[in-house]
Amino acid sequence: MLTERQKLTTNPLTSTEGVALQVDDVYVPLGLVERKKQSKRQGDISPEQGSELYKETEITKTFEHDAFLEEVLKQKNTPKSQGKRIAIIGEPGAGKTTLLQQIADWVSREIHQSIVIWVSLADLREKELKSYLSETWLTQVAEKTGKAEATKQLKDNFVALFNQNNVWLLLDGLDEMSASSGNPLTEIAKQFREAGLISQARIVLTCRVNLWDGSSNALNNFDIYRTLDFSYPKNVERFINKWFNKIEIPETGKRLCIALKESGNKRIQDLVKNPLRLTLLCLNWQSGDGKLPDTQAGLYQQFVDDFYKWKKEEIATNYNQRQQLNVKLGELAKEAIDKEATRFRLRQDFVTQFLGDADDENSLLKLALNRGWLNCVGIDTNRKPFYAFFHASFQEYFAAKAIDHWQFFLKHNPKNPSQGTYRIFEPQWKQTILLWLGRDEENLKQQKQKFIDALVNFKDGCGKWDREDIDKGFYEYRAYFLAAAGIAEFKGYSRADEIVKQIVKWTIGLSSIREEARSALQQTDRIKAIAALVQLLQSTNLDDYTRWQVAESLGKIDPGNEIAVAALVQLLQSTNLDNDTRRWVAKSLGKIGTGNEIAIAALVQLLQSTNLDNHTRWWVAESLGEINPSNEIAITALVQLLQSTNLDNHTRRWVAESLGKIGTGNEIAIAALVQLLQSSNLDDFIRRWVAESLGKIGTGNEIAIAALVQLLQSTNQDNDTRRWVAESLGEINPGNEIACAALVQMLQSTNLDDFIRRWVAESLGKIDPGNEIAIAALVQMLQSTNLDNDTRWWVAESLGEINPGNEIAIAALVQLLQSTNLDNETRWWVAESLGEINPGNEIAIAALVQLLQSTNLDNDNRWRVAESLGKIGTGNEIAIAALVQLLQSTNLDNDNRWRAAYSLEKILQNNKHRFAVAKALSGYWRLNNDYYDLAWECAQNMPYPDFYQAWHQHNVATRVMQSLVKILFTKI
Repeated sequence: MLTERQKLTTNPLTSTEGVALQVDDVYVPLGLVERKKQSKRQGDISPEQGSELYKETEITKTFEHDAFLEEVLKQKNTPKSQGKRIAIIGEPGAGKTTLLQQIADWVSREIHQSIVIWVSLADLREKELKSYLSETWLTQVAEKTGKAEATKQLKDNFVALFNQNNVWLLLDGLDEMSASSGNPLTEIAKQFREAGLISQARIVLTCRVNLWDGSSNALNNFDIYRTLDFSYPKNVERFINKWFNKIEIPETGKRLCIALKESGNKRIQDLVKNPLRLTLLCLNWQSGDGKLPDTQAGLYQQFVDDFYKWKKEEIATNYNQRQQLNVKLGELAKEAIDKEATRFRLRQDFVTQFLGDADDENSLLKLALNRGWLNCVGIDTNRKPFYAFFHASFQEYFAAKAIDHWQFFLKHNPKNPSQGTYRIFEPQWKQTILLWLGRDEENLKQQKQKFIDALVNFKDGCGKWDREDIDKGFYEYRAYFLAAAGIAEFKGYSRADEIVKQIVKWTIGLSSIREEARSALQQTDRIKAIAALVQLLQSTNLDDYTRWQVAESLGKIDPGNEIAVAALVQLLQSTNLDNDTRRWVAKSLGKIGTGNEIAIAALVQLLQSTNLDNHTRWWVAESLGEINPSNEIAITALVQLLQSTNLDNHTRRWVAESLGKIGTGNEIAIAALVQLLQSSNLDDFIRRWVAESLGKIGTGNEIAIAALVQLLQSTNQDNDTRRWVAESLGEINPGNEIACAALVQMLQSTNLDDFIRRWVAESLGKIDPGNEIAIAALVQMLQSTNLDNDTRWWVAESLGEINPGNEIAIAALVQLLQSTNLDNETRWWVAESLGEINPGNEIAIAALVQLLQSTNLDNDNRWRVAESLGKIGTGNEIAIAALVQLLQSTNLDNDNRWRAAYSLEKILQNNKHRFAVAKALSGYWRLNNDYYDLAWECAQNMPYPDFYQAWHQHNVATRVMQSLVKILFTKI
């Protein structure tokens, strides 16, 4: 009878496409977590990681599939029931039933004398479980043996099996069980108690998390396990390949895997970690003949329709109920994204305002929970539930369906932006905007046209830059880039070609918005973008540099594009190409030409040319190794370069490193590095790099290990080289006793100077983390009174790296910073180190700020101090104020002003910080490349009205004077 239970629960849905699968056809094992208690959640998530909302935070242990079967079911190693009472919970489509089917099969095979009885609890109707087993189930068994009803002997044997503890009851779908009390948890617990026979069985049941966590739970003696999501790409791609292999169209499955990897698909990648949603994706891909709907909105609408069809007999709804629920879910979704502190983790009190009370059997909330559109994802400190949509991207879709006018997103008030609406610049609305633009209602077409017109023609009123390559304001660019993404969803926009051509134009050259334009190009209408780039590539007027950029852009949005590869190959073969550009072209070909025979042949031909300089030969070989991993010709070329007597040490070092990247496990590469390592003509500097490359590619290789051991045991090596060799040996053979012993021996030597001792201790800490001898050696050095300040700082930094948060290291650096004998350069180094091993340390930041404000600091050191503040001062008010003050200084040279701007860009964290910076920048009219990135960072992360206010909040007289000066400079 169990064989009848091996069909997928999605078969009624997929049968319309002629697909009816058994569990084993597509089964990919899921892991589980053992839950300690209900999760108490704080904070929110990004919708690209919507599945994170469903992860348990209070867990005892994580199990791989086979380990769960062995430890929990076979060895009975569980905290509450010793394996007798197991509950498997999860959201809809999480694979609970499929896992139970696998458990049924495994128990039947692996547990001696076990009798597995499967019960779909929805089938009980109004019957109790005991009656169902003794009447309905036993009658079915009798019929299988050719008898009309169960005999007394059969019934007695059945009871005996229970008394012998051989029966496994697998109860599927507790949430689908009818209960006179209204609560299936209470009902089934009562039946377990009152039916003595059942209490003898081992029970494994499945239940949706909404019921398990949402009601009074009487099954407190059950051990609780929750299924984990598929991993992406490993498990997801494995499922896809099994699905399409089974229906004998494997190439269609491969194309789906490739499509999922395209840029802009992070939400879909996360969405399909749930087995049901992945099944729906496969179904839609198959029914679309290897394509998905033209718009994201079309795909999500199909998902919604399919989700309502899934288990429609168990949870019946009529058209009016679905429409009413969808409308209210849309209102809830829109309001949550707009106003809630946690947009995707929804408070119970907030949800009930739209959907009513979960205790009301006739409420929309009860329906949403039963259908699975909303699910319980934890509790707050008052033990009230938090809810989340089935996936965050469905919340964005329902929100898009609830918006009836484009001015919800943009209502521009150019004179007073604070009175306008600018959701187009709020990142949380971007996906909803794109979904709205993809809606297919006829009455929205004119609105969508007007909306994109408004984006293209948006004027931000923040002036223009004194630059030829910048022709728009910050927010004008942002609006235009959103329009570019929008035409990928609204295919009918009349000026779509014009938008794509403009974006392509911005991707070329040295424009400061080039990277943003390239990002926009990957998000816009793919067919139009490819066509525009191909047309440009086929132009005869392009210079080589531009042709390379265009080909690279084309290869990024259409990997392996033959025209892009051909253009790069043609460039590579050109005799007029300078070596610098040739190297970059080879690098680009390495990125976009993976597996392409023409690209491989071109790089091979180039490598075999006698006209290449060594530096270019190295670049070409590395690129060849990237598109054709372990390519023998590339490895041979690098080996020859390595053995060449004409190679300068700098290039030899890079060649050795490249060999370490592409030659993993390659015997020729390993042999060449071993031979070089043993050479008597190699200087110590290169020997160290060779040892390190060998450490990368020779993991576990006996020859590599033996060579490094031999070198380590040699008496001819200086201590510094010995330390490098030992560290490399530890990398390819972690925990290698000879390497550790060599470093320990060096540390214990009385002849080691402090400088080398510090490096040895750090290396020992790397290959044997937490090594007490290494930590003790550094601590002992720090406590020495004979240590000069430079060495004390180095030692403390090393101790902080191998033993993060070490109090002695922090104290030593603090003490050094408070010393009056430190020169400025050393003080800077010490402060940066302290900030790195103890992030946000106030003393370190204060020391850097003090240095920054010092009048005795030369420009080189001021530049370095500003950079250090950018590393360790993230979000620190004092650090930001000091850098803003530096930016406004009239005595600062351009290099230092740029460094202050660059450091500020890295440490700004909130609107208040950015407001101050935007205000400072607006008063400095000769802004160029050095400051544009900082201003752009502010504009990308500030609400438009706030930026507008900051930009215009300066002295009018000063602005007039600056304008006059600008005119004079122009005339001069």
